[in-house]
Amino acid sequence: APPPSQETKRRAVRQVNLGESHLLLHGRMNGMSGEGASCWELFCTSGVPPGTTVAPGSSNTGCPAPLPPPPVCHGPLGEEKSPGDIWTANCHKCTCTDANAVDCKAKECPSPPTCKTGERLIKFQSNDTCCEIGYCEPRTCLFNNINYEIGSSFGDPNNTCVSYSCHDTGFVTVVQDCPKQTWCAEEDRVYDSKKCCYTCNTHCRSSPVNVTVKYNGCRKRIEMARCTGECKNTIKYNYDIFQLENSCLCCKEENYEFRDIVLDCPNGSTINYRYRHITTCSCLDQCQQTTTSKST
Repeated sequence: APPPSQETKRRAVRQVNLGESHLLLHGRMNGMSGEGASCWELFCTSGVPPGTTVAPGSSNTGCPAPLPPPPVCHGPLGEEKSPGDIWTANCHKCTCTDANAVDCKAKECPSPPTCKTGERLIKFQSNDTCCEIGYCEPRTCLFNNINYEIGSSFGDPNNTCVSYSCHDTGFVTVVQDCPKQTWCAEEDRVYDSKKCCYTCNTHCRSSPVNVTVKYNGCRKRIEMARCTGECKNTIKYNYDIFQLENSCLCCKEENYEFRDIVLDCPNGSTINYRYRHITTCSCLDQCQQTTTSKST
């Protein structure tokens, strides 16, 4: 018999209906070399109803079952693909078409959400879906590793005169001004609630002062109290002299107590000493009396 043609090589099974018998023509190349290297067998099967196909490989002819159709497409790694195969490569969905061509389309990704006022969009790349995924989260202001919500205010721990407010555009810095502030000693300062601006306490009051007491060659350094501050003077009409006169109020001691101390002497001995310690001060109308006594 002549060797099978090239067309015959591509087909696996051809069924020919011949009345009540079926002629199953099965051909293949058996891999042997030479022009006549073929296995070409004709066999008839009787008793098979018309239109029924004999399953390949179920005969006793010795010929193997037909091979699947040869691949016509190649995947991203060069692997063989058949028509209808679907795979994913480089975030594209590819299909081997019936026209023996590879058709690739970019995978469809969902649209990012629309964030509300006071929110921000966070995006990240998903390795599983090849899509950029986004979600909304509240905007915050990060300061000293602390997140503050929009609309909140907070102070600077290093500067009591500086504060911040958190807006959707970022930080807004507020520096408090102290326009009428004048210098005075720390113990005379009265600070505001923010510990930024202060006023000077000029009212009559007792304030501490360090004094060295000396007596009969002996001495001791102690803390005593003194009256300091201003008193508000007023103007009043004197009906006796028929004219206005200024009141004379001075910040002087109002109450005191006696305290005992021990003085150290050069020869190593000590002596007891008592002094009068001021406890409260007040604005007393004694200036005029003092002035009168000095002038006389």
